[in-house]
Amino acid sequence: MTTETAAVPAADLRVAAPGRGDAGTRRPIMPAASAVAMPSIGLLLAWALGSLFVGSAVAAGIAFTREGMDLGPVFLTSILFAEVVGFTALLAVRLVFPLFEGLPNTVNLGLQVLTLLAGTLFGSVMILMSHPYFALARIRTVAMVVLVNAALAIVVGIGLRTYDSMRRQIEAQYQALREKEAMERELSIAREVQRELLPRASPLIPGLSIAGACRPAIGVGGDYYDYLTFSEDRLGLVIADVAGKGIPAALLMAGLQASVRSIAAPGVEPGEVNRRLNGMLYRSTATSRYATLVFAIYDARRRTLTYSNAGHFPPLHLHAGGVGRLTADGIPLGLMEEACYGQGERRLATGDLLVLYTDGIVEAPDRAGTEYGEDRLIGILEGHRGRDLEDIILHVMSDVERWTGGGMAHDDATIVLVRAT
Repeated sequence: MTTETAAVPAADLRVAAPGRGDAGTRRPIMPAASAVAMPSIGLLLAWALGSLFVGSAVAAGIAFTREGMDLGPVFLTSILFAEVVGFTALLAVRLVFPLFEGLPNTVNLGLQVLTLLAGTLFGSVMILMSHPYFALARIRTVAMVVLVNAALAIVVGIGLRTYDSMRRQIEAQYQALREKEAMERELSIAREVQRELLPRASPLIPGLSIAGACRPAIGVGGDYYDYLTFSEDRLGLVIADVAGKGIPAALLMAGLQASVRSIAAPGVEPGEVNRRLNGMLYRSTATSRYATLVFAIYDARRRTLTYSNAGHFPPLHLHAGGVGRLTADGIPLGLMEEACYGQGERRLATGDLLVLYTDGIVEAPDRAGTEYGEDRLIGILEGHRGRDLEDIILHVMSDVERWTGGGMAHDDATIVLVRAT
């Protein structure tokens, strides 16, 4: 008597690893929308001081080139114009431009330019009205200054808008990165928890060699297999595939595993186990949540396997006379409350190979969409039947990966091999 577990490279398989998943229901990360809110007092003060500095610098340049000019009105007007330009740009970007969100780009840009022009012209007129004689004495100069201010307001406003947009994008990307890292940590914990639900080693049962492995597609999910030792010569075998992906499937898988262990007992036949599981799953989940499952009990004294199949792919029985299938069909668990499940019995002769697997094996598609299929699986099993069970599993998984082209897995791939010795 020997026992074996599938010892396979971590890059290829995960023994007792979690099932397929897509990391659960994920909230999309969207760039933060521009909020219509008054800038803070600190920003307003800083902006006013900055505009004051710019206006003073312009006035100082004028004074340096125009000797004998009365500098008081020049400095005052220059500073006021700078404040108008600065605050027109700031308030337009922070209070008005957000109202244009959602409009076509051309319309949005046109409204932004008109807003900046209108604000600058209005502010300039108010300044000139406070110094009418200064303005009338230099009409052409004042007109040129107003146009220059309008152009500056457009440049400053569009520049500030671009800066705000880039800042929001950087903040959104940073937030998305933090959420992604948090999700990855949570998924890592979930994978470890699920890994603990799968067998760490094969049980010691006379006359059997056993190996099992699960290669998850992504994250966590719903493939599940288990061994239940009822006595030194009676063993329960379970393989299941929960509908759905990600965290919801993983949670249902964990609940199903607990239910199997609580219901399955030495005196309960496989068909009755499936009947009770079906009722429990039907009452505790939505109608869209269901699972396919095969439950079997091996009696080492009689060398017989009694089994019940709840809508799962029929396990394969490779024997001297060919290939048999363990059907004893019933519908998947959780679809109808009063469903009944039959059971069948097989005798395992020395050298017979029993193969339990999930749809991630036979439904794996190639690049053209053609499924791997049961015939190819049987061919690999027959071609390597005399090898160790771990080697057979490696050859099956490698051939499925080759078939799919090495891309992202279509679904979890789980396989359990039982050889009578």
